[in-house]
This record gives sequence, C-alpha cells and structure tokens, in this order.
Amino acid sequence: MPREKAADEPLTLHQELKRSKLYCIDRFQQEIDTRCEGMECISDRFAVLEPNNLIETSEIELSKFVQSLVENYNELSADGILTEIPRLRRFLKVAKVPKEESLGWTSLRFLEFVVEYELFDSVPNFTLAFRFFLTLCVSVTWCERSFSKLKLIKNYLRSTMNQARLSCLAILSIENNVAEGIDFDDAISKFAEQKVRKKRF
Repeated sequence: MPREKAADEPLTLHQELKRSKLYCIDRFQQEIDTRCEGMECISDRFAVLEPNNLIETSEIELSKFVQSLVENYNELSADGILTEIPRLRRFLKVAKVPKEESLGWTSLRFLEFVVEYELFDSVPNFTLAFRFFLTLCVSVTWCERSFSKLKLIKNYLRSTMNQARLSCLAILSIENNVAEGIDFDDAISKFAEQKVRKKRF
C-alpha cells in the first residue's frame, strides 16, 4: 500500500525520546510502589508505637497491634508491652506533658523521654521496640556505602593491616561527620596523659 510504514521502520529521535521518558516514568512508579509497600508493612508492624495508639487507643485494639509486633520480634513480650502502655501514660501525666503535645511526638521523642526520666526498668519492652524501629535501615544504600569504604581503606598497599586498626579506621571513615567535630589537640593531650611513662633512675 502506498504511504504505509514498514513494521521494522526505525523510530525518529522524537519518538525515541518519548519512549525513553515513558520507560523511566514506569520504572519510577514501580520503584515508588515497591518502597511504599515496604514502608506500609513496617508501619503496620510498629503500629503500636504511633502516638495516637500509645495515648488514646483502647486495650482491645492495642492487643492486635502488639501481636503483630511480637510475631516478628521474639525478644518482646506481648503481656509486658500491654502492661507498660498504661505505665507510660501515667509517666506522661506525672511529667505534666500535655496530651496535644505528646500526640505530635515522634518515636525518637518518646525514646528521648524514656532516657530523660530514666524509665528503662519501668518500660523495657517499649525501649527495645523503639530501638528496633529507629535502627531500621530506610534503604540499603547506607549499609552498602559502609562496606564500600573498606575497599578505600584496605587496599593492596595496606594489606598487612590488623583487624583492630581496620575497624577503627572504618568507623572513622563511616562516621566522618562526628570525626570532623573532634578537637585533635584535646585528643592528643588526653592520649599523652594516658601514655606517659615515668623514667626510673
């Protein structure tokens, strides 16, 4: 047929760009959906730690949230968490924390409250649950970045380095934000005081 395009006719530059953009958009959508599913799973698992549930939810509904958390972490006790929730509510009242303010708290702020008033022995399961939640990796890139530092630290020129030195250098490299704030003159003077040797005559 005249003016009919062949099936194997190559795409124009405009069509190729459009195809690439649509492919990228589809890939972004898939990645976002995957991450949202993971975040929803974590949110459902740690639903008992949400401020609204900690402060206002009834014990019947809380038992469902606690059960989903305990199923994934054997270190936590369901009965212990259910007894610690009223205890935590009483501590908030004694500390005179307004209800509206505590409803806006994050999990980190609740843990800071426990640390501030030294409530580790009173709410041990909650302390452990908050630590589990706050130490979850949002993505694997931070962990992979830590491992990739080892290639830079221990190369073929430093092949005889022992494990203790490698661990210390890796910590300094990974936590470089903290290391940059260290006063080296103060650190050197403390090191010199500890390693001072008295001469015997």
